[in-house]
Amino acid sequence: MTVRSAFIATTLCLLSFSSWAAEFGDNCTTSLSNDLVMKTDCSIKADYKGKTYCFGSEQSRAAFLKDPDTTIMKAQAFYAKTAEKPREKMTQEQAVAQIQSKDCDLSNKDLGYLEFNKMDLSHCKMVNTSFFGAYLMGAKLAGADLQRAYLNLARLENADFTGANLADATIFQAIFDHTIFKDAKLTNARVIGTLPSVDMSGADIRKGRFGLDIGNQPMGQMKFDSTSGKFANANFEGADLNIANFSFADMRGANLRNTNLHRADLSQADLTGADLSGADLSEAVVDGAIMKDVKGLDTVKGWDTTKGKCQNCK
Repeated sequence: MTVRSAFIATTLCLLSFSSWAAEFGDNCTTSLSNDLVMKTDCSIKADYKGKTYCFGSEQSRAAFLKDPDTTIMKAQAFYAKTAEKPREKMTQEQAVAQIQSKDCDLSNKDLGYLEFNKMDLSHCKMVNTSFFGAYLMGAKLAGADLQRAYLNLARLENADFTGANLADATIFQAIFDHTIFKDAKLTNARVIGTLPSVDMSGADIRKGRFGLDIGNQPMGQMKFDSTSGKFANANFEGADLNIANFSFADMRGANLRNTNLHRADLSQADLTGADLSGADLSEAVVDGAIMKDVKGLDTVKGWDTTKGKCQNCK
């Protein structure tokens, strides 16, 4: 191949690349609009106003096409927020050395797939830290600052986040078991996954986003699922809990004012003394739910569409 032909081939390749290069780094646009990062191969895409947008599923693409401008605006806002402070990748040795220091600061660091099992990180500052796929089994993070932390696919069995600040954190499909979030701050946090024996009693979950994520349907229906979880006195005010599973959960004294519990499963849950003022329970399952001394039942939306027979809910 001559120099000229090589130059032409390279130029055509670059032009071809620039013609289909997608927005948001090939991440699913619909997921980004729901404050989640999902990398795609862009095999499912849509062209809109001269730009290409990628999706993780046909359902995500369909949701985008219903209102592209709003979806793009939300995706841009979240993408800009996550990209404003790039995370620096650390090795296992570097991370451990920082943890062992008195003034541990792991903020804006990428700790993906590193191992911290049974380590004490409670003294560390971890703002905007990525623990993607990291091992935190039995780790101590009580009282830690984890604002905007990214814990997708992390191993969190027996991890202790008591009193930790997880405001605006993203915890998507992590592996939970006996994970403790007692009295933790989870305001505006995005939490999706199966959480057996989780303890969120007393947690501040105002405007928490625990509802079904439509942007990742090819991986199955991903929702918040916590059978027999502990949520006594938790503050869920204004949270999105649609299609969430709280069956057999302890929700005594919980603040559920103005929450979205559309199609949520509250069967056999104990809501004694809870506040449901202004909550949306349309098509929710309330069979066997204990609602003794529940406040605001007369203001609940969609009560006539609920399924099952609750206890003490007259």
